Amino acid sequence: MIDRLISRLELLLLRHAPKLSISLKSRRYHTLHTDRAFLDLFDALQRKGVIIQSVSEAYNLWQLCPQTARVLGDVAEVGVYRGGTARLLSAVKGKRRLFLFDTFGGMPAVKEGVDKVHEGSFSESRLPEVEALMAGQEGVQFCPGFFPETAKTLPSDATRFSFVHLDVDIYQSTLDGLRYFYPRMMPGGMIVSHDYRYLQCPGVRQAYAEFFHDKPEPLIELWDTQCLMVKGG
Repeated sequence: MIDRLISRLELLLLRHAPKLSISLKSRRYHTLHTDRAFLDLFDALQRKGVIIQSVSEAYNLWQLCPQTARVLGDVAEVGVYRGGTARLLSAVKGKRRLFLFDTFGGMPAVKEGVDKVHEGSFSESRLPEVEALMAGQEGVQFCPGFFPETAKTLPSDATRFSFVHLDVDIYQSTLDGLRYFYPRMMPGGMIVSHDYRYLQCPGVRQAYAEFFHDKPEPLIELWDTQCLMVKGG
């Protein structure tokens, strides 16, 4: 009886509020309901107000990062903000090092006419607060400042990467991330980018289109706004 009522509600929502309908139906039978470790950590991060990704996007990272455990190389995130996804990645990266890049002071300069995010946005990000969130997590190194200049602070042996998360919102930072990490990704390594399908961040999609126009790897679009690239051999 309840299932029939829910099905009717989903149909009604599909007609009048399609985004809400898809969200409800896709999660109702998803295996994430059985992943207690993820749910507990995601809930804790939400309560602290340090994660803005949807449950789908967070779970994508939670599942994809461990799949690269046998790929040589480190893990990196560009665009840490308040540390929510960094904390998720630290829980599933295994023994790999995790390098975290962010200005910890807001957005860098944006491309006029392309980016809708403004310079200085997300300035509420604070390095000491993120360091406190990551306390006790092994193999984590912070790289504060403007990327890719801050990549010069990496250890000399940090030349190969197995998993990279880009969450930078704007054209130039996305392009910089792809230019730096793509040639350093090992075969089977993954780059996941946030906001690729987000209408308020058109610069992300434009940067991907320009960078991958002559690359062999296909881009896989994920729910909700992410995209995935798996490095070929």
